[in-house]
Amino acid sequence: MLNKFSPLLIIGFIFSLFSFTIIKQNEESVFDGYPTPTDKNMLFYIQKSFNTNAVVYTANIGEDGKLDPKEPVKVFWRRYQEDGRKRELKYLEKKFAFGVNVKKIKGKDNAYVFTLVSIKELKLYVTQDKHGHPKIATIIANRPAKLKRVFVTAEHTKLLPKVFYVEAFGSDLKTGQFLYQKFDN
Repeated sequence: MLNKFSPLLIIGFIFSLFSFTIIKQNEESVFDGYPTPTDKNMLFYIQKSFNTNAVVYTANIGEDGKLDPKEPVKVFWRRYQEDGRKRELKYLEKKFAFGVNVKKIKGKDNAYVFTLVSIKELKLYVTQDKHGHPKIATIIANRPAKLKRVFVTAEHTKLLPKVFYVEAFGSDLKTGQFLYQKFDN
């Protein structure tokens, strides 16, 4: 049963129904006019078509310089409609929409796999390079990729937005080539 306060739960459901399209040209123009989060250790962010606020995902680096094993990924709002202030996720947002489920990768030091609670099919991997910079990897357009941002095109006329499609933007892990995947109904 879908919760009234879980737009990403709806997105997750729609992800499972959508086919994907690979576009070769740069389709990042959907972000034109939107502010770009610049938070320290940012992994990626999500923005929606009906407002400029962003949900930001960052690597949580502990005092030892490694990912915090208790909470390696932090998630919060960047409320651009309220002067860009940071706001923690509310309980329902964390539990049903934007929160993460994280597991340590067995046999790998300082490496975790996580999913968004609403999009369990999208596995994301987080670790750090030899200089301590956070790295994220996933699959975009059937290729190993660095996820940079996600855009949700939806109509927000009721409590539950009507989602038309979801777009993932990133780059190929080996070549750096732009990658795009559209999840269409």
